Amino acid sequence: MIYQTQLFKGLTKPRISLYQLQKAEAVKKVVLKILLLYLACFIIFAISTYFGIGTETYSENISDSIGKYEAGKLLLLAGKLISSLLYPTLFIWFTALFFWIALDIPYLKAVIVQMFALTVLLSGQLLTIPVLVLLDLNHVSNPFSFGVISQYVMDHEYWTNFFGAITVFHFVAIWVQYYYFRFLSEKNRFYTLSIVILFYLIVWLLEGLLAFLKISVLY
Repeated sequence: MIYQTQLFKGLTKPRISLYQLQKAEAVKKVVLKILLLYLACFIIFAISTYFGIGTETYSENISDSIGKYEAGKLLLLAGKLISSLLYPTLFIWFTALFFWIALDIPYLKAVIVQMFALTVLLSGQLLTIPVLVLLDLNHVSNPFSFGVISQYVMDHEYWTNFFGAITVFHFVAIWVQYYYFRFLSEKNRFYTLSIVILFYLIVWLLEGLLAFLKISVLY
């Protein structure tokens, strides 16, 4: 069977997509859909940069020199655009390698599942942008994250950034990955779920650290 890569079908009709993926001996349209994800990521990062999302630290340290300020903005934009290429590369290709090793899943099938999860996360970022802009919020105060609650129960910048990195869209992505991986892998369900959660725990810890160090990557 030849599997036709369809991102939204993989999310809206997971049973059918899973069955086809399990039986697939070859896949089509993977490269095209990956390029579309790269393009979507590029656009979302560009929009975020345009509205100043994730650039609050830079804005607080505006130089008195107009020339230096404009040069800084160009460097910031360049950094964001590089991030828009690095983010999907790490999430799709390198993370698929991690799951391939940990769960003994065919690498290409792990790549396809990662594409499903990235679609969820990019959709979440796209929905979050107008909320942050209209309410004039930073990512820690994102109403879709646990950052709002964490600011009321603790007073530590690292941990508020850590919980601010955890959004409801991550839980949807976790469910999607677990659903596919538990049937594509011969490992038991608890182990599979633990591996998926471990991956996101590492991601959240790193995002919290980068935000604490004032290094914006995903926003």
